Amino acid sequence: MVRESGAVTVIDLGVLPSEEPGEPPARIDLLLWGRRLAAVFTVAAVLAGVTAAAPLPRHRLSTLAVLPSSAGVARVVDAGLVMVFENQRAVAYDPDGWRALWSVQGSAFVHAVAYQDLVLLFRGDAMNEPAAQRPEWARAVDRATGLLRWSSDRQVELQGDVMTVYVVADLEQRVEFHDPRTNELRWRLPSSLTWVSDQRRSALWRIAPDGALVEHDLLTGAVRRTERVRLPDKGENLNLRVARGALGIASFGERGYSEPTLWYDTTSLAGISGVGQWSWEHDCGRGLHCAYSLDGERVYLVDPATGAVIRSVADGRAFGSPLGLLVVGPQDSGTSFSLPTVGAVLDPSTAVQRADLKGWRVLGMDDSIVRVLAHYDVPHKLTYLAELTDREAVRLGPVPHLLRECTTAGRALVCATMAGDIVVLRIEQDRP
Repeated sequence: MVRESGAVTVIDLGVLPSEEPGEPPARIDLLLWGRRLAAVFTVAAVLAGVTAAAPLPRHRLSTLAVLPSSAGVARVVDAGLVMVFENQRAVAYDPDGWRALWSVQGSAFVHAVAYQDLVLLFRGDAMNEPAAQRPEWARAVDRATGLLRWSSDRQVELQGDVMTVYVVADLEQRVEFHDPRTNELRWRLPSSLTWVSDQRRSALWRIAPDGALVEHDLLTGAVRRTERVRLPDKGENLNLRVARGALGIASFGERGYSEPTLWYDTTSLAGISGVGQWSWEHDCGRGLHCAYSLDGERVYLVDPATGAVIRSVADGRAFGSPLGLLVVGPQDSGTSFSLPTVGAVLDPSTAVQRADLKGWRVLGMDDSIVRVLAHYDVPHKLTYLAELTDREAVRLGPVPHLLRECTTAGRALVCATMAGDIVVLRIEQDRP
């Protein structure tokens, strides 16, 4: 359907083919076929006695801003701050008006987290620099001004109100826990065979050199309890994993992990079954979580409240979305785009796979959820976009850019283009 509103023409593309699209069909053909299809569907609904659901409104895009950038990417920190990471600096923007607030010089920033009145900037390649240069892994700046508060030349992980600070690949396990606001030392991890933090219990678990399992308070380091539990017999090294209400201990060596993993209830430390215990899980859309086995080779859709398995996911990569699980198909050969390609959409309740989005590209993820897909018209330098909802993929129409990544900021898309700019697109409901 084509509808004209003022100077804006909105084209309902329907489902694009799996190949890169060419020019949109002429307006007269779309009108003709649109009327024919509408008549067919109306008659079919009457004959079947089915009342059709009200169609979702179509949306369109308008350009809010173009942010100058040097091959940058955008990351939404929260509702009031968006960071653009360029080659040699990070720039903070206010999404209400897209005004630049401040910038920080430095290379290879890839991530940012807001903490109280600070913004923590994290680098992605410091481990590749010569050790003698002591590169910065993280830098904390004032949220309002961008002025430096502190920096760290060690790996930093923010876990609630405490920071874990350590050296990557340090065999001596020199681990410290710092105050995120000041970077001041709170406590040091004693000598350990392995350790893992447990944010659900605000705890730190470790296995002491004598084999004892020790639980610490994550904020203060105070020892809560020390227990003797059975450890795996095989393997050269031990590894701790935290699941929902359980602690897993595995052994591994040159050939990987040895089975079985021994699981213990975190409250009683009694041995329990490993069924339903996951090494990692995250939101996967449709009210479900994606859960991963310890070796990372199995993926399950689980109920986040109980951990009950809804179904297992077929081998291959998959991404969560509001519409369903996106099963990633084989990468198209001979293309210059490296974005994952959708093979099918899996309905988690029925296991039925839809193929209508086959060939679309995953343009970005927000909190582990894919919300925007792309389809390219390379000859005309257009990118067709679709927003995923829990009912359908809403066609947003083409934009005059070849986009390489997008993230959502409210009802706006902040997208990096192949040309190196950052374009901000507003999603607007197309009123009849």
